[in-house]
Amino acid sequence: MFSTHALVPSHVALWAALCCLLLFAAGHVLNALCFSPYSHIPGPRFCKISRLPLALIDLNLQRSAKVHEWHQKYGPVVLIAPGEVSFCTPSSTREIYGTAGRHPKSHYFDHFISYGERATFNTLDYEKHRQRRKISFAFFQATSIHTPACVDPVHSRVVAFLDDIDRHVRATGSTTVDFFSRVNLYAFDNITQLIFGSGHSTRTVETPGPERNMLEGLKHCELWNPMRFNFPLVYHAVKFAVVRLAGKKDFLSAEDDLTAWSERQVAATLEDDSCCRDHTSLLSRLQQFRDKQGDALPASWVKAETLDNLNAAQTTATVALTYVLYNIARSPVWQERIRQELLALPAGDDGFPSFAAINSAPVLEACVKESYRLNPLSSGRAERVVPVGKEYDGVFVPKGTVVSTSTLAIQHDPSAFPQPGLYDPGRWLNAGPGQTRFMEMFYIPWGYGARVCLGKAFATLEVKLLVAYLLLRYRISEDAASPTNADSMMQLGTQDALPKGLRCDLRVEAWSRGA
Repeated sequence: MFSTHALVPSHVALWAALCCLLLFAAGHVLNALCFSPYSHIPGPRFCKISRLPLALIDLNLQRSAKVHEWHQKYGPVVLIAPGEVSFCTPSSTREIYGTAGRHPKSHYFDHFISYGERATFNTLDYEKHRQRRKISFAFFQATSIHTPACVDPVHSRVVAFLDDIDRHVRATGSTTVDFFSRVNLYAFDNITQLIFGSGHSTRTVETPGPERNMLEGLKHCELWNPMRFNFPLVYHAVKFAVVRLAGKKDFLSAEDDLTAWSERQVAATLEDDSCCRDHTSLLSRLQQFRDKQGDALPASWVKAETLDNLNAAQTTATVALTYVLYNIARSPVWQERIRQELLALPAGDDGFPSFAAINSAPVLEACVKESYRLNPLSSGRAERVVPVGKEYDGVFVPKGTVVSTSTLAIQHDPSAFPQPGLYDPGRWLNAGPGQTRFMEMFYIPWGYGARVCLGKAFATLEVKLLVAYLLLRYRISEDAASPTNADSMMQLGTQDALPKGLRCDLRVEAWSRGA
C-alpha cells in the first residue's frame, strides 16, 4: 500500500512555489534598494529594481522629458535604470565626453549599424572613432563648408524653397504652410548635394517623387523605434501582422527604402567619371581616401558612412530649422529685430546679404542659439560606458555603467538660464564675457568633446541662410486655426526629438522693403 503521508496536494505545491517566487522577488528588491552597487545613487525606487519602467517610458516617447523631470526632483545625478545613470552638470559632461575620459559608446549604437559596418557615428571604441573621424574631419570644417562650392548649392535650394511657398500660396489660396515637411525636403536636397555632388543630388523641394514618401515614412519609423529597441519581438510581430495580414506592404519600410535608395545613389555616382574629379562631395573624398598603407576604404564601410550621414543630416537640420522658425514666428519683436539687422547688411546682386555677413549677424545668432537651447536637436541619448569605477559629481559610479548627460536638463538649468522655459535671445545678446562663458558650459546642442557633431558647420549654413532669406520675403506667425500649438510642438523622446504633431503650420505674409 502507498503511504498517504508521501502525497502532497497540488495546491500545497502551488503555494510553495508562489512563496519561493515571492521570496526571490523580495530578495531582488531588497538587494536593488539596499545592497546593489547602485543603491546609493539617487533616483526613483522602481528604476533601481528593473529596467522595465524606463523601457515603458521610452515606448511612450517620453524618455527625455521624464529624465529631465527626475533631475529636477533628485538632483544632478540620477539612476534611471539598473546600470544606467544620467547627469546634468558641466563637470560630469566634461568627464564623460572629454578627450581625457576616453569613454566608449554604449551598445545602444548597435541599432545603427548597416552593411555589417560601424560608421563613424556608431563606432564604440574611443581610439577607433578617433581614427575614423580623421577621414572626413577636414571636409566638414567651416573653412571647407562656408565656401562658394558649398554655399552656392544651398543658396539655390533656398531660392527653390521660397519659390515653392509662392506656388503653394497661389495654387491653394492658403497662407498657412507646414514648414516641418518642407524643411525636411530642403534638408534632404542639401545633404544629397553634399554627399553625391550636383549631378546626383535630389530636387525634392520642387519635384514630387518617391523620395517625398520615403522621408515622410522615416518620421513614422522613428516613432516606432523605441519599440524596436526595447521590445524587438513585439515590434516584429506587429510589423508582420500589418504587412502580411493587413496587406500594408509599405508599413515601416522607409528605413529599408532609404538604405536601398542610398545604395543605388552610391553606385550611380561612382559609375560617373566626374565623381573622381569632384573634390566637393563627401563620396568623392571617401572614394579617394587612402590609409598609410595605401589601401582604399572598404566599399561596405563607404556605403555605411554615406547612409549614416544621409539619415542623420536631414533629420537634425529639419528639427533645428523647424524650431528656429517656430520660435521666431511666436516672437514678432525678435523677428523684426532680425529683419532690421539683415536689412542693414550689404546686399548682393540678388538683393540679399552674403552668407558671410548673415553668419556674423549677432541678433540672428542669438535667436538661433536660444532655439537650440530651448529645443534640443536630439534626444540627448549620447550614451557612454564608464571605463573604470570612479566618482562623478561626488557620486561613485561602477565600471561598465552606462552614463550620459541629459541635454534637456543641462540646457534648462535655472542657475545658468533663469526662466529656462522662456525663449529669450536677449540672454545671449546682453550677457557679459563671464556670463557667456558660464552659459556655454551648460550648452551642448551639438554634443561635447571628441565626438561633437561633425555636421555643425553645414547645418549652420542651412539654417541661417534659409531663415535670413525667408524673413526678407515673408513675415511668419502662428495660425491659431491650424493643428499646430504648444502641445503639438512638444518634443518627443525619439532619437531626433521630433515634434509631437509631426508638422509645424505657420502663416506667411508677403513682406517687401517698402511695406
